[in-house]
Amino acid sequence: MRPEDGLAIDFVVVSDRAQLGEVVQRVRDGRLRTLIGTVATLDEAVAAHNPAQRVKGKTIIQVRRS
Repeated sequence: MRPEDGLAIDFVVVSDRAQLGEVVQRVRDGRLRTLIGTVATLDEAVAAHNPAQRVKGKTIIQVRRS
C-alpha cells in the first residue's frame, strides 16, 4: 500500500551495446573491478538475498551452469 504522499516512478533501461562493450573492456584492462560477495543458484536466490550475516560485495544469481 502506497502512502498518500508517496511517489511511484516507473522506468525502463535500454542497453547500449557500445557502452556495454566499454564496461567489458574496462574490466579486462583492470580499470574496473567488481566485488562479488556471494554466488548462488536460482534455487538459493531468496536465501542469498536475505543472509543471516552481512556480506560484502554483490550477490550473483547463477541461472544456468557454465
